[in-house]
Amino acid sequence: MPGAARLPPLLEHAGERLVRKSELHVTIAESRDQRTADELREAARGLEFQVVPSGKYLFIRKDARRSLIELVTVPCLETFRARLGLALPPAHVTLFTEPGGGGIALHSTKELEALSTTINVALVSPWRLDGDGAILGA
Repeated sequence: MPGAARLPPLLEHAGERLVRKSELHVTIAESRDQRTADELREAARGLEFQVVPSGKYLFIRKDARRSLIELVTVPCLETFRARLGLALPPAHVTLFTEPGGGGIALHSTKELEALSTTINVALVSPWRLDGDGAILGA
């Protein structure tokens, strides 16, 4: 991205101070899904989980919590979730949170739309993908 700045350790947005997360992930299943490890392994059989960044950033606010996410695509996620009989959540990577904060779980597109505003920033993600699409970090 020509002219873009690397993702800084701190980000100011709309009077909010956010800090870059040190750990990055895409949630494909969580405890509320109530699936066993064996069920998750079976649902993942034969699938290749690759993460494709979109460059679309959203500011999320839920109660006192705030975060900045990047939407991503995980092509096999829909198949994986369908095999488990689960709805498809919005795939994203949380890049920034309020100081000391954690990410904000987003369980549906409706929830994402209700909690988010698009933010136009020129960022180069601090994360990169290996040849298999796995998130490696900065």
